[in-house]
Amino acid sequence: MVFWILVAGLVAGVTLVIMRPLMRQPITPGGIADADVAVYKDQLKEIAADEARGAIAANEAESARTEIARRLLRVTQDNEKSDSPLRASARNRFVTPVTIATAIALPVVSLGLYLAYGAPGMPAQPLSERIAEASEASKPNDLIAKVEQRLREHPEDGMGWDVIAPVYSAMGRYEDAAESYRKAVNLLGENPKRLQDFANARIRLENGIVPDDARKALQRVLVLEPQAIEPRIWLALAKEQDGHLAEAAADYKSLLDKAPEDAPWRKVLEERLANLAPAAGAAANNKTVAETAPAGTPAPAAPQGAPGGPDASAVMSMSPQDRQAFITSMVDGLAARLKADGSDAAGWVKLIRAYQVLGRHDDAVKALNDARTNLKGNEVGLAQVEDLARQLGLGS
Repeated sequence: MVFWILVAGLVAGVTLVIMRPLMRQPITPGGIADADVAVYKDQLKEIAADEARGAIAANEAESARTEIARRLLRVTQDNEKSDSPLRASARNRFVTPVTIATAIALPVVSLGLYLAYGAPGMPAQPLSERIAEASEASKPNDLIAKVEQRLREHPEDGMGWDVIAPVYSAMGRYEDAAESYRKAVNLLGENPKRLQDFANARIRLENGIVPDDARKALQRVLVLEPQAIEPRIWLALAKEQDGHLAEAAADYKSLLDKAPEDAPWRKVLEERLANLAPAAGAAANNKTVAETAPAGTPAPAAPQGAPGGPDASAVMSMSPQDRQAFITSMVDGLAARLKADGSDAAGWVKLIRAYQVLGRHDDAVKALNDARTNLKGNEVGLAQVEDLARQLGLGS
């Protein structure tokens, strides 16, 4: 109701402004002429008074009277040529109906146009709601969809792939991110950041495992930027995952020796080095044997002069097939012992790591789940197992 009152007031105001000139009483030419004659008569009186006082000479007064008489004659002639009073009256009578018709037609036509093209039934919408609606139209998913549509139409747009790749990574769409980085590298060329981001996306896609294409990208980063630290860390982790524990430990130690004390990644490398081998020079297979050998397992035959027990020289003197068979028997023996008694948290840690080193990823995941089941009441042991799972990237 208030809206319609405001509309009515607005229409009335506009109508008044438009009609005001038509409502004024027009000034007829006769009225203008009478006013001029009165002025000229006053001027003649002033000239006569000035002549009587001696303010002007007689010939000047006469010239002034002649000029005023000439102007008065011209005004009189113009008045005779103008409209007659009858015509002026007729015109005034015509103005009145036009004024009334306009005052009525203006609001009626305005209302009709509003009802036809406006939206009188639409509820009021505050500014906050209009802003929110505009924001809805530009949601991130909508923007991403637009970029994806453009890239489908223009797959040669390397800059587009380079822009959308980090967005995919932030959303957790690592497969799409890796593919986008790959296309950006192919179209725009290699640079350290682009290659590093590609490797990061591939590693996250593999739950912490460093795949071959990520390793190649990291190696290219070191070629382009030899002082880079992050690719060295990932490549050391890749060696650890491959079972080359001695090489991984050496790389970790080298990085730590050169790292500043406040490096954010220093503590992580220290933990990994401590978990790898107390003695950084131990060979990977020797460490696996030492960690997984259950109590009472007989040592392999040692070469002449070698001390008893499964030491480095004894194991490394075996043929590759025998050494692999020996390590596998050690691991299987540890698994059998833990199946009989699953309360040994340290044993589970050794078994999970051994499976991962041997490339038996599925067995490592199964051992992790079995450890969680058997160590439910052992918070300390369960924490050790969960920490190892995070380090190895075995997931939740």
